[in-house]
Amino acid sequence: MKVSTEYTFKNSAHEKPCTVSLTDYNLIVQMDGSARAVPYAMITAIRLCRSRNRFKVIVQPDGQPAIAISNQYYLSGCECEDRSRQYATFVRILHFHLKSKSATTYMCGKHLHRLIGWACGLVVLSFIAAFVLEYYNLNPFSTWGVALLFSAFSLLILVALNWGRMPNIYNPDQIPFQFLPQ
Repeated sequence: MKVSTEYTFKNSAHEKPCTVSLTDYNLIVQMDGSARAVPYAMITAIRLCRSRNRFKVIVQPDGQPAIAISNQYYLSGCECEDRSRQYATFVRILHFHLKSKSATTYMCGKHLHRLIGWACGLVVLSFIAAFVLEYYNLNPFSTWGVALLFSAFSLLILVALNWGRMPNIYNPDQIPFQFLPQ
């Protein structure tokens, strides 16, 4: 079995190092002396995530736990080594292998259900704040108007904070560069 690329990462200081190898037809995950082969045809989704200088690709095999691969490697003493160059190469080669060998969904950004959850929570908090202001007679306008104003303002802040990381579906030939280290 010919290995086209190999990448080793450690997502946090308390985890064991993990090596992921890409062959012609499988993704092989090696951790703690054991290896698990995942055929490319069984990979259902790829998600690219970014949080400041931390980049992560989440590989979701069908019926198996997700594999989170980051651009970081924690050394002893909680010191973090940035492996951005190797990570970017690994992600590009992974996309190349998956492009013709599976029906994978390619996504980037935040999870849509988390953003919707935050939006619903902010709207509920906005209405609670408007009713509290009304209860203490501090509301100079209509309670519903203030609630809608607070809701709109909080949703604008949510969108502004997540602007470059909104959920998106992309083609494997057009990897969004903002989700790969430069």
